Amino acid sequence: MSRELSAPLLRTARLLDLVPFLHNHQGISLKELAQHFEVTTKQMSADLSTLWMCGLPGYTHLELMNLNFESGFVTIANAETLSKPRRITFQEGVALLLGLDLIASALPIDRQDLSTDVESLRDRLTAKLGVPVKLSVVASTSGSTVTTIAQAIESGSGVLIQYHSIYKDEVSERTVKPTDMYESEGHQYLRAYCFTALDNREFRIDRIKSATPTEVSTYVENPNQSVEKIKYAITIKVPSRDVTERFGIAHHPVGTTVELSSYSPQWIERSVMASAGAVTLTTPSQTRSEISKKAQLMLNRYKQA
Repeated sequence: MSRELSAPLLRTARLLDLVPFLHNHQGISLKELAQHFEVTTKQMSADLSTLWMCGLPGYTHLELMNLNFESGFVTIANAETLSKPRRITFQEGVALLLGLDLIASALPIDRQDLSTDVESLRDRLTAKLGVPVKLSVVASTSGSTVTTIAQAIESGSGVLIQYHSIYKDEVSERTVKPTDMYESEGHQYLRAYCFTALDNREFRIDRIKSATPTEVSTYVENPNQSVEKIKYAITIKVPSRDVTERFGIAHHPVGTTVELSSYSPQWIERSVMASAGAVTLTTPSQTRSEISKKAQLMLNRYKQA
């Protein structure tokens, strides 16, 4: 079926294909040419008029393409630079291979048909480009993990994840019900209700080791139960950018005490110790004591070394 109008990108692709086709079919009728490219004769006339104004820099009659189609039959000359059919360059081919690898990593497990198609296309491109090894790209975030989470958000289902907690430096298994994903400072995050903590949590997606769809109804034992945040206070000793970013606070002068909260005592300990004296923990006393013990333990090890 003929198309009256074409999208800009489709038209650009057709114009690039027209030149080598006309070189090999000099004198073809306008009607036959339009039928071959599946457009109306009116659209084809418009395309030829556009080509007639194209050429090399200088854009005089010496550099422009020479098209003749007023008689109803089309001939072309002075278009040697575009006379060959389009071919992808080596750099373009490599980019396509890497893109296909990312697509393959994001495909759901049950779409083996798409995986087969992607692998077939990768093999053909690899052979065409003469690449000796199969190119692969490793994304910071697993494509299949993102796909699983996105599907869970859309369907309102749950996901069983293995999550590497930097604060505790351990991998835990959690059942969560995703609500949304967002990006901040170059990282993707997942907001979800965690059935392990029985509260809403945020997870950095690149720290999710695996994600598997699961039913969540059987995991809800007490949906009204919630884990309270730990209230703590720090006193600013060095008002550095590192402190403001680590604790998510505004800039404060030296000596200011700021009250904050966190779900994890381990995070509080690590953050205060990582600040290297730029802040001191005022409360709670139990966490202050734990930091003191760990700091003394590290000092003792340095003395032994």
